[in-house]
Amino acid sequence: MLLLIVVLASAAMIIMNYYTIKILSSVRAYINGESQYSKGQKDASAHLINYIYLGNNSEYTAFEQNITVPEGDYVARIALLQKNNLGQARKGFLQGKNHPDDIDDMIWLFGNFERVPLFNRSIQIWTRGDAMVHQLHQLGLQAHEKMEAGNISASEKTSLILRISNISENLTIKERDFSDTLGLLCRDTKLYVFIADVFIILVIVISSLSYAGIMIRNLDSSKKQIELQNTDLQVINAGLDKFVFNVTHDLRSPLVSMVGLIDLIDEETDMEQIKAYTLMMKESLEKQEQFINEMLTFIKSKHTGLVKKECDLGQIIDNVFSQNHYRVKGKTVKFYREYQLTKIDSDALKIQVILNNLVTNSIKYSDPKKEEQWVKVKTYRDKSNAVIEVEDNGLGIRKNDQERIFDKFYLSGNNKNSSGIGLYLVKDAITQMNGQIEVHSEPGVYTKFIITIPF
Repeated sequence: MLLLIVVLASAAMIIMNYYTIKILSSVRAYINGESQYSKGQKDASAHLINYIYLGNNSEYTAFEQNITVPEGDYVARIALLQKNNLGQARKGFLQGKNHPDDIDDMIWLFGNFERVPLFNRSIQIWTRGDAMVHQLHQLGLQAHEKMEAGNISASEKTSLILRISNISENLTIKERDFSDTLGLLCRDTKLYVFIADVFIILVIVISSLSYAGIMIRNLDSSKKQIELQNTDLQVINAGLDKFVFNVTHDLRSPLVSMVGLIDLIDEETDMEQIKAYTLMMKESLEKQEQFINEMLTFIKSKHTGLVKKECDLGQIIDNVFSQNHYRVKGKTVKFYREYQLTKIDSDALKIQVILNNLVTNSIKYSDPKKEEQWVKVKTYRDKSNAVIEVEDNGLGIRKNDQERIFDKFYLSGNNKNSSGIGLYLVKDAITQMNGQIEVHSEPGVYTKFIITIPF
């Protein structure tokens, strides 16, 4: 009898938890769908406003593309209300950029919880939001018609933009209400399930004191789960460490460049020249903001692999040179380019990280005793490989250091200006691209890095 009670109670808990997970997963899918819905309408509003301001047809095309996302959810809602048109509902959810694996759960939740007060309230909010999306689309059509006819005044543009902004603001409120209502549904579900779980667990505990072996197996299972989670956390921490090393290293060069510009401003009396320097400072900051965003993409690329597409090597090199143009105390290093190859299919972000580190090092270890200090970047094709050379006439690298400079945290000689991570990141990025890097250097004369990447 005790075993039968345990089996029945366990079965009840399994069934209850299965449907609890299904409900929570479905609600999570709807909340995720709301984020796609929100992003689609906000992007559509932004592109429509840009179109009204600029008259650029590409902005209107982008508006039409983005507005289809919330409209897809409208199609799905109408189809679900009709009960017998699930194929159309699926198409609508896919148009709304919902994950294909979530759609069955979303359809199930709608069909079984349509009359549940909290979920029904969410549907009503959804309905009002769809009406606003329709208004937004109609405004877009009106604006396009007037813009194409060329008979729209400045006051009409202003009026349209205000109406678009008002709709977008009201939609944001509805979207937040939709998510908040689903959140209440989750919390209520959690409470009811908790109460039911407590009751069933009491039954199981009272009935299964003689079945200690079952508890031991459950503990062992929990231990394995914790070990798996610990392994995942270690992987995540390793990625975070890499990100911190990379950012701290590559943020240094534009900051030092800013200090150099400040030194120049301190010594300069010509206001026009000072304005030029402040403009350079602004450009440096803007480029650094772009670099930070690119570094976030770089970390993500560790999980997605190479992002290969056509790269403009000339533009990448120009960006790197521009970012490293001014150095400590206003010292200027000349840059030379020699391009025999400008377009390759590769990962542009990784190439920029590689070149930024190498050029930064070339400038950092330039030889102030030489009359001219320079850095040269050369590109060409060698059989089936793209080759990039970065050469300078700086201090050079000692022979016994050349084999270890790519090791993490390795510092050559009495070098106190480095973190020992830059060249390690360079080697890591090249390895990810299945490439190779060589170094040739003579102390006091030159240093040349030769990067080979599969073409």
